[in-house]
Amino acid sequence: MICKSENSVDSWFEKESRGSIYPIVRCSACKSAYVWPRPNLRDIQAIYSSLVEVSGANESGVYWPTAEQDARRIFRKFGTRILIAGSILDIGSGEGIASAEAVRRGFKVRACEPSPHACRAFAKRMGFEPDPTFFSEEYAEQNRSLFDAALVSHVLEHILDIEKFVQDIGIVLKPGGSLIIAVPHFGSILTALMGKKDFFITPPIHLNYFSLPGIAALLKRNGFSVDASYTSSKVNVERYRKFLGPGRYAVNMAEYLAMRLSEAFKRSIVLNVCATLQ
Repeated sequence: MICKSENSVDSWFEKESRGSIYPIVRCSACKSAYVWPRPNLRDIQAIYSSLVEVSGANESGVYWPTAEQDARRIFRKFGTRILIAGSILDIGSGEGIASAEAVRRGFKVRACEPSPHACRAFAKRMGFEPDPTFFSEEYAEQNRSLFDAALVSHVLEHILDIEKFVQDIGIVLKPGGSLIIAVPHFGSILTALMGKKDFFITPPIHLNYFSLPGIAALLKRNGFSVDASYTSSKVNVERYRKFLGPGRYAVNMAEYLAMRLSEAFKRSIVLNVCATLQ
């Protein structure tokens, strides 16, 4: 489903979550993985609607670097490849952290976000509201060829039909437009160490587990070429705050430094990709 190499997908294991069993398959060619068969859309929507939304997680120090720091880095890394002061669509914009960084750098920003809670937080941060909707074929057709760039940060891992989703992104972009993606990295050192216990394997919330070869093949199939990529680190500070007490800082720094070292080999835990629509 991700790279579509013939005869390369094998059953891996089953993950129990929220009272259901989700089979996970893995591609021996690109090392990506995904839930198969796919869950029912109605069931997934019911689960999302039942989740308790918590505002300000990054600001309160759960993760380090924060989402603001991540946004600054992704625009610093890929900004020269995007039309400066062009138009950008932030798909699944959340509370508007990446959108705020795009505005700061001179982009004309529009966003879409289905969560009412996130829309309110976005409007408070940005001074305008995102389109309160899921990104869909209908939305793409209504906004055909309007944008110089699209940002899809930590969205693709949740999508049922990633093929159609990427095709629809191609619809909203102008020819030669840029696509920036951030996803959990299934080719990381962490994944290699944790295997089936990788904490990003959380169906049905996360349905897709991407490697760089897998996502590159997905993009190429749908008219994009990958221009640049890097991996970045993320440490859950709150985890150590709860369990390690005064020793948490040293453990945080040790893990973060190990993750930063893995970045040199593109083996850290978040995969960031910039691609161009051909």
